Amino acid sequence: MTPPARFVPLLIRARLAGGIAHATPWGIALDGLLASEIWHTRKAALHEAGQATPSLAEADDPEDLDLPLARCPGAGGPIWHWAATCSFPEGLPAGMPDVRYWTGRLDPRAAEHTAERLPARIPERQGRYRARNMPLLVTVTPSVTWHAVGDPDAIRRILAGIRAIGKKRSHGEGHVLSWDITPVSLTPWAAAHLHPDGTLGRPAPPGCLEGRADITDSGPGTAGLRPPYMHPGRQHLLRLPACPDSWP
Repeated sequence: MTPPARFVPLLIRARLAGGIAHATPWGIALDGLLASEIWHTRKAALHEAGQATPSLAEADDPEDLDLPLARCPGAGGPIWHWAATCSFPEGLPAGMPDVRYWTGRLDPRAAEHTAERLPARIPERQGRYRARNMPLLVTVTPSVTWHAVGDPDAIRRILAGIRAIGKKRSHGEGHVLSWDITPVSLTPWAAAHLHPDGTLGRPAPPGCLEGRADITDSGPGTAGLRPPYMHPGRQHLLRLPACPDSWP
């Protein structure tokens, strides 16, 4: 891969207040964060202009937003990906992640104000409005890092608006204290694919690892290749990132 001159290998660090919770075992994708922030900004502008907001989930072939990242051709054609990794925790102690809990319960007074008529009894053990007490696995770490190949100034502008990352942000998880973006002495390929410990740092087409048998990964599996990661059209058989045993 030969990125444009303004795109350089980068180390991006998010300093956290108390750790991060995420669904996938290999951390949060940087390109997903950038795409999400750009998409929310676009939706806000459309809403302010009184225009309908398109849905990426309903599109057969979702739009690839213009991110300030280089592109790795991967397997060619539609099987390409952005040159950025998933988050990697720093200073992670050995052992299991922290288990926290979140709760949810219907507020009867609020329901009275929003519904014309309520049933005599709303069951708490079943149905849409059941009470919840759910575990949440949190990686307790002072910071997480990403490698990427991109425009540092443009990335810095986008990340400046992100104050929390991961799951249950409204519950205080994943609060970001600050962002640091610095150039690093890595090859573009390494910055696009590897964690700081040299293991595979993102879902990647098998062709990205040809001739690199020394790279540790988690084997093959179906995963999203680029944002929107959950869309069926983004799912491919890929090499999955390496995950330390102490990660959730």
